[in-house]
Amino acid sequence: MTPLLLVAVSALVLGAGTPVVLRRLRGLDRWPMLTAWLWLATAAGALAAVALAGLLLLLPTGPLGTGVAELLRTCVMALRAALSTPHESGAGTVAGMVTLVAVTGGLLLGGSVAGSRAWRAAGRHLELLALVGRPATDLPGVTVLEHGRPLAYCLPGRPGPVVLSTSALRRLHADQVAAVLAHERAHQAGRHHRLVLLAQALRIGFPWLPAAPLAAEAVARLVELAADDAAARAQGRRQVAAALAALGDAAVPTAALGAAVVSATERVSRLLRPRRPGGALTLVAGLLLLGLPLAAPLLAVVVPLARVAGVPVCPLS
Repeated sequence: MTPLLLVAVSALVLGAGTPVVLRRLRGLDRWPMLTAWLWLATAAGALAAVALAGLLLLLPTGPLGTGVAELLRTCVMALRAALSTPHESGAGTVAGMVTLVAVTGGLLLGGSVAGSRAWRAAGRHLELLALVGRPATDLPGVTVLEHGRPLAYCLPGRPGPVVLSTSALRRLHADQVAAVLAHERAHQAGRHHRLVLLAQALRIGFPWLPAAPLAAEAVARLVELAADDAAARAQGRRQVAAALAALGDAAVPTAALGAAVVSATERVSRLLRPRRPGGALTLVAGLLLLGLPLAAPLLAVVVPLARVAGVPVCPLS
């Protein structure tokens, strides 16, 4: 099997197959942060495989062996030669260039658009809070916003403000307020805004890759579950569930993370449901869904490098 075919299969599995299966493994919700990174790694791995496929198209090779090894060892010179004589490489060079440009351009576009949107949204909202918000006298670091809907969210920053609306304060008991604040501060301590921003950058830059929008959706949900778990450890699962039920499915501003985003009903049920022992097999399955497809492009690179180093390897055909 040629390196290009190995890498192409890996990109297809990571970009389209693995996300479909990951969505069905709801047992992974037991480890929300690990699962969020698993989703991001799946999308990143698919993009790495696509980029490597583009490189192999620029530098066409035969089966795994010394040909690839020599190309890896002289990568810069070979690229320069391929780009300087595109008429000799034909469609492979064009396809490789398009692939590499798509990956590079997507990273630049997604990062710049997602970053600028989040920065502008956070800036506008901070200005709004400076005008209409007021510090809570008995809740350090909390800004109170006069609003008829029950809102609870935090903004990025060091430290970003935690915002509670007057309606939320009227609905919540003191212990429920403590649970909500624990949830929001878990977002800040875990830097969940950065994870969400990274997922949004992938979604914007690579809408053609199924793993990217699915990862953005999953990460937004999983960081809320992670904050729920952190708040439950501090204040108790019933208190967090009661606070979520009181807040309902209230929306939050762009660039904010809030206690009531995602489905409050689903999260309340998760908090109140007795935790069953085990579940390690589900986690192992999720890790294999990432690890096995990643092994193909690694094999396409490591085996030729081993040949160069003189390490005996078993050739693939």
